[in-house]
Amino acid sequence: MARRRTAEALPVPHGDLPVVERTLPNGLRALILPRPRAAVVVCDLYYPVGSVDEPEGKTGLAHFVEHMLFKGTRRFPKGQLDRLTFVSAGEVNAETDEDCTHYWFRFPRDRWELALDLEADRMRGALFDPSEVESERRVIDEERARELDSPTGRLDEQFLLNCYTAHPYRNPILGWPEHLDSITVDDLKSFYDTHYRPDGAVLVLAGDLDPDAAFDAVSARFGPIRPGRGARRHPSTVEPPQREARRFELKEPDAIARGLIGWHSVARGHADSPALGVTADLLSCGRRSRLWDALVERGRLATYVDALHEPSHLAGQMMVQVEAVPGVDPRRIEAAVRKELDRLAAEGPTSEELLRSRRRLEAAWRWQQDDLPGLAGGLGVTALWGRWTDWPDEHRAALSVSADDVRRVASAYLCAEGSTVGWALPRNGRATVSLMPATAANPAPSPQLSPARTAAASSAMPTASPRSSAPTLPDYRPRSRVLDNGLRVITERHPGAGVVALELFVDADSTREAVPGAAYLTGRLLEEGTGRRSAEELAEAVEDVGAVLDAGSTGASLEIRAEDLALGIEVLADLVRRPTFPGDAVSWAKRRTVAELRGDRDDPAFRADLLFRGLVYGDHPYARDSRGTPRQLSGLTRDDVVAHHRRYFAPDNAVLVAVGDYEPRALRTLLARHFGDWRPVGRPAPPVPMPRRSSRPRTRRVDHPGEQVHLMIGHLGVERRHPDFEALAVLDHVFGSGPGFTDRLSASLRDDLGLAYSVSGGMTDSADRAAGVFRVYVGTGPDEAELAVSAVLDQIRALHRGDFGDEEVAQAVHYLRGSWVFDYQTVSQRSDRLVDLAYYGLPLDDPIRMPARLARLSPSDIRRVARRHIDPTALVRVEYGPLRGRARRRSARPECA
Repeated sequence: MARRRTAEALPVPHGDLPVVERTLPNGLRALILPRPRAAVVVCDLYYPVGSVDEPEGKTGLAHFVEHMLFKGTRRFPKGQLDRLTFVSAGEVNAETDEDCTHYWFRFPRDRWELALDLEADRMRGALFDPSEVESERRVIDEERARELDSPTGRLDEQFLLNCYTAHPYRNPILGWPEHLDSITVDDLKSFYDTHYRPDGAVLVLAGDLDPDAAFDAVSARFGPIRPGRGARRHPSTVEPPQREARRFELKEPDAIARGLIGWHSVARGHADSPALGVTADLLSCGRRSRLWDALVERGRLATYVDALHEPSHLAGQMMVQVEAVPGVDPRRIEAAVRKELDRLAAEGPTSEELLRSRRRLEAAWRWQQDDLPGLAGGLGVTALWGRWTDWPDEHRAALSVSADDVRRVASAYLCAEGSTVGWALPRNGRATVSLMPATAANPAPSPQLSPARTAAASSAMPTASPRSSAPTLPDYRPRSRVLDNGLRVITERHPGAGVVALELFVDADSTREAVPGAAYLTGRLLEEGTGRRSAEELAEAVEDVGAVLDAGSTGASLEIRAEDLALGIEVLADLVRRPTFPGDAVSWAKRRTVAELRGDRDDPAFRADLLFRGLVYGDHPYARDSRGTPRQLSGLTRDDVVAHHRRYFAPDNAVLVAVGDYEPRALRTLLARHFGDWRPVGRPAPPVPMPRRSSRPRTRRVDHPGEQVHLMIGHLGVERRHPDFEALAVLDHVFGSGPGFTDRLSASLRDDLGLAYSVSGGMTDSADRAAGVFRVYVGTGPDEAELAVSAVLDQIRALHRGDFGDEEVAQAVHYLRGSWVFDYQTVSQRSDRLVDLAYYGLPLDDPIRMPARLARLSPSDIRRVARRHIDPTALVRVEYGPLRGRARRRSARPECA
């Protein structure tokens, strides 16, 4: 995969990074971050090579090599890396950016050394089989098509072309199409041989580790690898200074205008980088930030705005992203942004703004302390270009940024003549959308898969005993009690975390509403003022202590520092119990929601999913967007919102979860003070309506301009409490939900046939209190759509027949018994999972007992549920995209207006 980096959290002295560093004789640097009692170990390997290092005319080469490192070595042939990781209950992936390539594993803490075996082997042992290269070239074509099927993806690509005129940062990480077509096996091998070597690479291990033993393990695997010959070739191109403003516009078949405004800034490690990061925070973080207030809250010109500073290794950018309210002239938005920047450059921030920003950065670092992947990533990226200590040092520097620093960098970097402005603007008229015949004539025959894929499991693969030991969480000790008014309180204490995650769940979602959209609108308006605080005062109370508040149809959550717990409980109670729903806020929330609905419908995958759900669910609430339609929203009134809140927002219809660093007695006192007098509604909520499965197949084909055809195939699924749920979760991981290429859909459609980059399938991920959906999704090219449909249908039929091996079942069981701990690592994750358990009516010890239940499942159990719940004769099928045989446009440079 490819990605562009975003700004990272900034730390303060709360918490410690007791990193131990050693360098092997061959130049590999290893960093060990011990985290006693952590249930997982993460292993991150960074190479100092990215898209900037590609030879002229070979864009996409770095990303192509990353893909090929999953295609096998002599020691671990194709498929074994993913399968070995899978049977060890681990996960693996990689990403390429402009400057580096990052490979990562995470495992339960007793199995992590496998990551070293696999990573050391492919550092120098990767194979570049010509047939695999061609297959992966098609996959990358689909990955690029997926990026360009997004309005933001097209805008971003054109923005970089205009922002950079000479530097290789202007090229897409995935490469230009004609360059991808020309890359040869020799190109891949040469690039790999030059850049994949121990000297210069950084390995980070974080988890419950003994540093000495961990270094011994690293040395044993990586020590024998020889360093590279000669120096790596890095780009020498320098971007010339930008002397005047640049501007471009894209004419898009979209519903809303989207804009990017950017300026050249500084590279990672530059002395001005901390001040630029704080400037971005001041501009758009929180409702009281300058751009959010000017464009969204007061100006009502935009529905969304975000400012971010992105320092890369060789250069940096400050960018403002914005989504306009329909009908607003983009020039008005640009003028408003310019006004705020000029004001900041002239006056600087207030002392209150700076204090608010520092507290936000402090809180963000605390939250990152138990996020092992985040910590490993911060250490690895920084150590790749210097010392790992530069990371906390730079972030501490951000906490010392002064008003003069902000004023200086705003004046120096964010000037009008240095800006690049790009807009994706709706065309006049509507995009062409045509309904096609219900079924394709003469569907393509299903491709023949290799015997390795159709067999139950390769004999070379390791076996897995589903009854072997499963990892545990020794510190998982939630407690539950019910207040006199019916409010259920679930708590789990983690002393020393420095933070508390609070979540007040209310059973008030779209299945409860009397009018479509009422539940969503009610949740959106919770932050617009209460009987004790105005909307501005609510924002002030939360943002002044660096907390993060999120409100919605099912209540509200708050992430807050431990010392601010009293304020957090008070705000949460005020928000949920006493919202005032001001009339002007109702009308503005409706207007913003309509704009967001239109914006989401610019995504063809979103449209395909909405069509699919409508065909599966009929008139059930799950069939529609929970926000309602623009017409339904226009009819909603404040009275509808008040009635919905009065009916469902009550203690006997709610659950409060608190996880983190608190004193139990103090928490009990606060809950009694702020929730003890909350009056119950006195009657239970009505049962959730249950949808009915159709017994006949249905097909909808929609011809729409785009890069990909989005396929969705399936039917109604099961509810979360269904007795077959866990057996179906195993089936999902055999079929289409496994990590990497371990499941049958990914192995066949992506890894073997190269038909798609995005492919998935399963039933349990959408299971709710009412039945979810069994659904397969594939994003593929128009020329491959019929072939992909045939391949998916064959896989579904085989699934129904039980044509899978006992060993596949055993491996899926083993994975699920071990990987569940990944979702219980951080304070926020624990809070979310405890809310889920309460929502579904499951006991709090259900995660602990689940591995034993999985161990009792047999292959015959999995085949039984496949026959019972998968029906190939009643499939709903949606095909959305360029269906009329239009060839995908593969121009190297997109057109501009």
